[in-house]
Amino acid sequence: MWIPVVDVMVCKGCGECAQVCPDNAIAIVDKKSVIDYTRCTCCGVCDRVCPLGALEIKNPQMPSVLHEGVRLETLKAEVKMLKRKLREMKREVRI
Repeated sequence: MWIPVVDVMVCKGCGECAQVCPDNAIAIVDKKSVIDYTRCTCCGVCDRVCPLGALEIKNPQMPSVLHEGVRLETLKAEVKMLKRKLREMKREVRI
């Protein structure tokens, strides 16, 4: 899945991406664009209007356990690992 990611080192909080977002998924917080991924439909409009190129559509790496499938006998351990990987991915997206 492709998602928009804000480079906070480049973003100046001009708000152009927030204005054009059809899902109202972008807000300006502390002079930076912040994306609400629960609302974002990953349409890609925001990265096309950013005058600084601070928004980029990326395809985050999914944990390998998702590709291998889940085995019932180890479900609890795999769910724990997936949660840890999800936290890591969320941190990666914020950077």
